[in-house]
Amino acid sequence: MRIAWIVIALLVVSVSVFAQPSGQYLRLQGFPQHGYIEIPHDVLLDTPAMTVEAWVSVRDAHSSTACSSIAGKGYLTGWWLGLCGTTMRSYFNGTASVKIGGVIPTEPTVWIHIAAVTDGTTRKHYINGNLVFQADEAPRSVSTLPLRIGSDPNWDFMPEGGIDDLRIWKVARTQDQIRQTMFAPYILAANDVSGMFQGLEAWYRFEGDAMDSWRTHHGTIIGTGIGFSAAPLYRRHAVH
Repeated sequence: MRIAWIVIALLVVSVSVFAQPSGQYLRLQGFPQHGYIEIPHDVLLDTPAMTVEAWVSVRDAHSSTACSSIAGKGYLTGWWLGLCGTTMRSYFNGTASVKIGGVIPTEPTVWIHIAAVTDGTTRKHYINGNLVFQADEAPRSVSTLPLRIGSDPNWDFMPEGGIDDLRIWKVARTQDQIRQTMFAPYILAANDVSGMFQGLEAWYRFEGDAMDSWRTHHGTIIGTGIGFSAAPLYRRHAVH
């Protein structure tokens, strides 16, 4: 039994060490600032099946009764991911597609992993790899607007806090797939011989810039209240 507990302890330590961050993350001062990253429109960033995921430590800075945008391509006709108060909210098919489910902590020392998934018929929200919401999907619509991170073309209200490893997939990922890559370190697309990142379209690591590390959906930093900070040691400790 003692040996078994030692093995378990070592596994826990290994996961904790692996979960520690390196590099930087996107730091947002929040409303009333209006800084964001803008990426030109591309049809591959608004597809029939999608997964949008990120590590976040954010607070709804707009107001307790409004919302703040983590990322979006125009919630009126396209997709959007953000929080309203402490509740995770997403759109994938314009205003008729609003879905609400999952709690995002407001403590600045807590980082969580969030993912919003649609396969065209079902919407799912995940927090730290756990399914927290599921509902039928609305009919498909698309947006030709640019993508914004820390904002949305139709809802320009910046959250306060941090965003890291924002990834956009042109496939609906399963729970197992989300868990498999939550902590996965960055590799070049050419080195993904196992297909672990199959369907990934953009990966924003925020290493001091707005570049897409996976393909070429590079962004431009616009406005004020936006910058980059070194990832703190307590980052991601809330994962379980």
